[in-house]
Amino acid sequence: MKITQQFRKHRKPAVVVTSGLLFAVGWGAGYGYGLETASAVMMVLAALVGGYDVARKAYYTLRSGTVGINTLVTLAAIGAIAIGEYWEAAAVVFLFALGTYLEARTMGKTRSALTELLELAPDTAVVRRDGEDVEVPAREVEPGETVLVKPGAKVPVDGDVVGGESAIDQAPVTGESAPAYKRAGDEVYAGTVNQEGALEVVATGTGRDTTLERIIRRVEEAQEAKAPTETIIERFATYYTPAIVALAVGAYAVTGNAVLALTLLVIGCPGALVIGPPVSIVSAIGNAARSGVLLKGGEHLETAGKIDLVAFDKTGTLTRGESTVANVAGFGVDDEAVLRDAAIAEKRSEHHLADAILEAASGRGGDSDAVADGGAILERSTEATGLEPDGPAIPDPDDFEVAAGKGVLAGHDGRRIVVGNRTLLDERGIDVPDRVERHIRDREEAGETAVYVTLEGEVVGVVSIRDELRPAAAGVIATLRDAGVRTVMLTGDNERTARSVAAEVGIDDYRAGLLPEEKQQAIESFRADGHVVAMVGDGINDAPSLATADVGVAMGAAGTDTAIETADMALMADDLERIPYAVGLSKATRRNITENVAVAVATVGLLLAGVFAGYVHMASGMLIHIASVLLVILNGMRLLRY
Repeated sequence: MKITQQFRKHRKPAVVVTSGLLFAVGWGAGYGYGLETASAVMMVLAALVGGYDVARKAYYTLRSGTVGINTLVTLAAIGAIAIGEYWEAAAVVFLFALGTYLEARTMGKTRSALTELLELAPDTAVVRRDGEDVEVPAREVEPGETVLVKPGAKVPVDGDVVGGESAIDQAPVTGESAPAYKRAGDEVYAGTVNQEGALEVVATGTGRDTTLERIIRRVEEAQEAKAPTETIIERFATYYTPAIVALAVGAYAVTGNAVLALTLLVIGCPGALVIGPPVSIVSAIGNAARSGVLLKGGEHLETAGKIDLVAFDKTGTLTRGESTVANVAGFGVDDEAVLRDAAIAEKRSEHHLADAILEAASGRGGDSDAVADGGAILERSTEATGLEPDGPAIPDPDDFEVAAGKGVLAGHDGRRIVVGNRTLLDERGIDVPDRVERHIRDREEAGETAVYVTLEGEVVGVVSIRDELRPAAAGVIATLRDAGVRTVMLTGDNERTARSVAAEVGIDDYRAGLLPEEKQQAIESFRADGHVVAMVGDGINDAPSLATADVGVAMGAAGTDTAIETADMALMADDLERIPYAVGLSKATRRNITENVAVAVATVGLLLAGVFAGYVHMASGMLIHIASVLLVILNGMRLLRY
């Protein structure tokens, strides 16, 4: 049984070696010792051994109505034997078998990224069951169970840390080079490596329901999906190969030269043309996966290579997405009361600005307050500390209504509270005093988002919220501009804040005050102007825009099922620098495909010219053909090191 398994495992190299040895013996017998008959027998055996698999494939492709490369080689070998050109038949079959084997080996290396991902998944996990720590297969861990991860061990599940602190190497999943510090409440992913302390993790995703498994499925599907160039070339090959057979028959009918006709069959094989695009695409997708960028397939990779405009959402994309209250100003009302009323109105809201207001109102402490302008403006820091809030509890509103993209309206204790932007106030017929307008302008020009707080139809205060820019934002915009890519920011924020942020990062253009459907319309207008557009967002709030863009890019997709499964391009980490990398890789892939197609077409053209000029024969033609196939494979593999 073991011998049979070993033979099956090494069958292809064994066939190539046996065919080569028979060819070498036949060559020696004929040219070294003049044993023509023995040489002919060896050559025919070499052709039979090397050509058996080729002929089988040719038979099955013919049954499906396709004339493929294997058919051309089989016809050439049979024809050569029939006219007594035994050496040519053996040489063609041996070289083709050798080339096919080398092609399979090198193509396997282009899929190494997938193999590496598969190897990341740990086989076992230590689980706490009935008060004891037991080791079980990782796939048998149930959601909700507590898993212990020792220093140096791989995390076997997706989950939340409930005990311990440690640095985690997340590079295999997110592509981040620096370890991420994890403690209670933080999320960890299967396949990442615990570097320092022991962790206790409550499993939230196990078996095939982990981020790593979703990445593996995504890469598998992407590498199998055909790009437009691949589809076109395969369609071309279905007509090209029969045309070569017709050309060979025509050449024989005109010249009566069987060797010429058989040589045309050999050199007409479109191997390099067919293999060139897929090897480039598979290599690029593998490289991207290693770097924490998931591509949906070859079609999206090729499209990304044409991008000339990248549209960014502001909040959570160009900024950190961690909003904090920077300033509270009361107008005729105490600052504390303004913030408290705003928090009551926002308590049921799911907007990120509501979270900042509630955090500030719940966690206010007298020592952290700094009053400016005679008590009119209150400056304070509201960074999360992990401590229990020390402010009074925020009561629920009696009624609550969301004005999408504008703000909220709420009732409490017989009072009507409105918290939102100028558009909402205009719709409600609420006047804004000049001093409030001046204050708003100052805060917005400082890059903050200012929201009005009104009570019974009168503006009583303004809460200004800041979301810090990502440190890499300006560098990413500059890199894209140097690559000839235009950049645009689409935001629901106000004009002055948008202008301030755009100026700070150096973005080319911006559109402010946009609702989600208006962002989508902006993308449609860019495309109508002839641009190939990528939209970068969070994968949830920007879903319409991501779907409308030529390439939708979701940031921070690790742990987000929807983004991994649906985005055309998913960045596993919140790393803006992956965007110019992904665009550059896509453009390099398009160039690489063009190079491979050019090499393939030039090789066939030169070989055809050489055949009719009498310089190229069957064996030499096959040798050059195989060399061209290996050349385009090696060229495509360069993308693995991009």
